[in-house]
Amino acid sequence: MKRRVGKGGILQRIEALEARSTDDSGLVPDSPEWLAFWQQQFHLYVNGEEHVPLTLEGVRAVMQATPDDGDAEAPAL
Repeated sequence: MKRRVGKGGILQRIEALEARSTDDSGLVPDSPEWLAFWQQQFHLYVNGEEHVPLTLEGVRAVMQATPDDGDAEAPAL
């Protein structure tokens, strides 16, 4: 016989999973807050200021969220 998990139990399990899936930011990956955190850390890094160690996932997200300067169509030669 299977035991039914109540709503509170499910929420606790979700919170535990989220806690395990966080990085040095302590935020849930791919959330708006997580991206803002890594954008700030990247900005600090670029300016030579103190920052947390950058993660590959964080830098990748920042790069994907940053529009390329070449997005505008280049003039024909």
